Amino acid sequence: TAGEHADAKSAHRRDPKAVPVFVPLDNFTVNLADRDTERYAQIGISLELDDPKASERIKLFMPAIRNNILMVLAHKRASDLLERTGKEKLADEVLRETERALGIEPLQAGSTARPNADPEARPVRAVHFSNFIIQ
Repeated sequence: TAGEHADAKSAHRRDPKAVPVFVPLDNFTVNLADRDTERYAQIGISLELDDPKASERIKLFMPAIRNNILMVLAHKRASDLLERTGKEKLADEVLRETERALGIEPLQAGSTARPNADPEARPVRAVHFSNFIIQ
């Protein structure tokens, strides 16, 4: 409904006084799942957090987070990642897999609403790409 959509949009609004916290991940280089040719992707990802204290928690779980993201990337084909919608879908999957590594129950498929919960409950606000090369 329109009301739910407005609630989802307000959940994404930033407090103009709040300073975002970004945690850059080491670049990912992975062979893609293209069958007809050898293709690979090099992708840089930064996680935007709601709370500066959450960055320590993210760092503690980094091996599991990187593993989950690599598993997602290894199943992608170049064609999945070339269009903007593919990159947006990947960002959603990275967010879901990061939360899964942190022991957070993923949102239902297709739900883009980020609940206005305690930042400790859902510390990752957004996924940003800093580098995206497909060869």
